[in-house]
Amino acid sequence: MSALMFTLNTTAKQRIDCSPLTSDLLADKSASEIAAIELVIGNATERVDSLFDISGDDSSEIRFVNSTDKLDFIGRNMTLGKITVEGNVGGYLGLFLDGGEIEVTGDTGIYTACEMKSGQIKINGNAGEFIGGARPGYKNGMTGGTVIITGNSGARTGDHMRRGYILIEGNAGDYCAGRMISGTIAVLGDVGAHLGYGMKRGTVLLMQTPSKGIGANFNDCGSHTLAFLPLMLRSFKTLDSKFSDLEVFSRVQRYAGDLGGIGMGEILVKI
Repeated sequence: MSALMFTLNTTAKQRIDCSPLTSDLLADKSASEIAAIELVIGNATERVDSLFDISGDDSSEIRFVNSTDKLDFIGRNMTLGKITVEGNVGGYLGLFLDGGEIEVTGDTGIYTACEMKSGQIKINGNAGEFIGGARPGYKNGMTGGTVIITGNSGARTGDHMRRGYILIEGNAGDYCAGRMISGTIAVLGDVGAHLGYGMKRGTVLLMQTPSKGIGANFNDCGSHTLAFLPLMLRSFKTLDSKFSDLEVFSRVQRYAGDLGGIGMGEILVKI
């Protein structure tokens, strides 16, 4: 058996909803049934085989080839299997992900890992705004799993995040950890303005002091040796990420906030 492969064979002018193309939904379908699935494209629908060349037969491993930023909702509600994307993707990658693995070679759009529950997403590129966030009008963002970004992340990374890990090897945009409820965000590079704005709980781990500083809404608690840090850093050793190469340490400068709220979040900066 070989991976079930969807190769985009057209220049997409409208956004394409790819949510029906997951291992959960394709497991019991024949090749002809998969080809006949109707995908929403703009305000109409089109068959899968009119948009993609289809090959392979192993629905537990799905590949999107020649992908563009018009492909939305890849991996929605996925609970098992693996999806690999060669190229850029659109919005809501891994929406409600509750298991399995998604890997992208390219950039992702807005709301990656939106309300994700479990599993792993790796982005070998840059990610858009509101990674791990909640849909507009909702207040519970990512509640579990791990997101790895080898490039930079957009604004409002971890907005309303409740649990899980977001690991950023590059830089994070403005309002990182904004309105964060719990969970962990770690950044190897720099972060933008308004770090932790409205943060309630949770942890932001930084390898360097932000170039734009840490706002007055966070209280400098001094330097600390935190016993949980070596345990967490060792757990990263199993990941395919630069975080696996981090030297294990426990000494950090700790900042508590956002003091405009309950002030129980923390920003930890490696000393």
